[in-house]
Amino acid sequence: MTETGGSRANQQTESADGVLGRRSLNQLVSRNVFSSVGAKILYLVSRFFLPPIILSYLTLEEYGIWAICFILIGYMGMGSFGVSNVYIRYVAQFHAQGEEHRIGPLVSTGLTVVSLVGVLILVVVWFGLPAVIEAMSVSPELRNPAFILIFSTAAMYVLVMSWGAFSYVLTGLQRIVQQNQVWVASFMLETLLIIAFLIAGLGIFGLLYAFMIRYLISIAVNMWLCFRYIPELRLSLRSVNRRDLALFYGYGGIVQISGFLGMFLRSIEKLIAGFFINVQATGLFDAAQKLPMMATSIPSSMNAVFLPATSYMHTQERSEELLGLYINSTRYINLVTGIMMGFMAAFAAPLMVAWLGPNPELALAPLILACFTLPFQLNVLTGPASNIYRGMGIPARELIYPLSQLALVIILVGGGFLLFGIDVVVITVAVALAMILSALIYMVYTNRFLALGQYRFMRDALLPGLWPYLTGFVLYLLARPWIESVGDDRWGSVLLVLVAGIVYCALQAAFLWLVQLDAGEKHFVAGKVRGLVGRLGGARRQRNRGHPNEH
Repeated sequence: MTETGGSRANQQTESADGVLGRRSLNQLVSRNVFSSVGAKILYLVSRFFLPPIILSYLTLEEYGIWAICFILIGYMGMGSFGVSNVYIRYVAQFHAQGEEHRIGPLVSTGLTVVSLVGVLILVVVWFGLPAVIEAMSVSPELRNPAFILIFSTAAMYVLVMSWGAFSYVLTGLQRIVQQNQVWVASFMLETLLIIAFLIAGLGIFGLLYAFMIRYLISIAVNMWLCFRYIPELRLSLRSVNRRDLALFYGYGGIVQISGFLGMFLRSIEKLIAGFFINVQATGLFDAAQKLPMMATSIPSSMNAVFLPATSYMHTQERSEELLGLYINSTRYINLVTGIMMGFMAAFAAPLMVAWLGPNPELALAPLILACFTLPFQLNVLTGPASNIYRGMGIPARELIYPLSQLALVIILVGGGFLLFGIDVVVITVAVALAMILSALIYMVYTNRFLALGQYRFMRDALLPGLWPYLTGFVLYLLARPWIESVGDDRWGSVLLVLVAGIVYCALQAAFLWLVQLDAGEKHFVAGKVRGLVGRLGGARRQRNRGHPNEH
């Protein structure tokens, strides 16, 4: 997939010293992409059914408190964001150079730094959390449980920030298939535990217990895998050194700033709603954005695969392959995201009724969902550009994206409040527009840096992901009488969404095959389909041999 449909891949294979040739690297990236996409789809399915189950046991305010927990730990995660990128980038580099013995000191240094930072963060959270809870207008009877929940979640995430390093080491080694297997097992276990704990009457604390169990298990398994794949891996305080420390506060520090700004901007509408309106508004945004956020996690997993591959190519000075990876990763991410977002934007209203039921408190959720589909799509589309800068070791260039977005949010939200007053709709439109404009600015800037023609980028990478919106809205106009007749009927909406979704997928698949894919891409997809059919047929024949006909 690093070339269009693999059509331009040469026949170079892995050399005796373990360096990945062009064909073997393409195959590894392709395998990692399919593994990551499959894992994300399973995650999406599990998370799709959780909110309605949780909201049947919790109030919207309790759900909003749980959302605040993850806004906070999201910011805490920014405390290790630069560190995680250091692990991925330099483990990939050491692996490309055959210097795996340098991974142990790198990890030892990172664990020490992040653990110390985590302790300081917990001290700040302990003293600052009461003021945050009060500012978010949490009901008096829920303030003590909110403190326990948020601080406990923060404490657990400090452990994840530090010892979660082994997951990033696996990514740097491009052992992403194995990493995804651990991740799938852990979030499926968490899903089952959430349902069991809610049924057992543990309430919102059941979500906390499931969260903690999930990460304790995943950390332990990832650690075991790292020691298995790197036999010479050793961890020790004596391995902490200035050379590796410089990587964390140099390269990692810049990525840290970018990541913190990005995390802040990804939740800024929830924070604005919470501080200027109330915590229920935060819960409204969280519920309305859940589907597009889960959907973008699928292409985001592709970005995670491309980062170590980008670092590997740059280390070996394979600049032509690097440019091809940028164009094609942007194209494929856009195609996948656009197909999902085009349907959500067009059928937001029946989709929300089918998913969460006719809840008056969520009346504005369809509008929020529809408005944030394109912004979320363009946001994930900036990932390949950031991978280029991080893989080249020049992450400061990616700061143009969050800084321009922050400036636009301040201008547009502030102007909206002055002209139209403080309102959920104003926040929605202003933040969505700021996300769109800043993403376009960033992509134009990156194309100029790479000497890539803007028209070529728009034709090959940007426009292909926008066509699904046209398909979705044409189908919406055709189905509008049915949508109006269904109204707030939940099961009627479920049927409508299922039928419309099937028709939409069929139309979009036909358009994709007939118009958008080139010959190389069609050959690649056809090969994957034939391989899948062959494996299924082989499995069926194996079962038949194991169960011979009694006649």
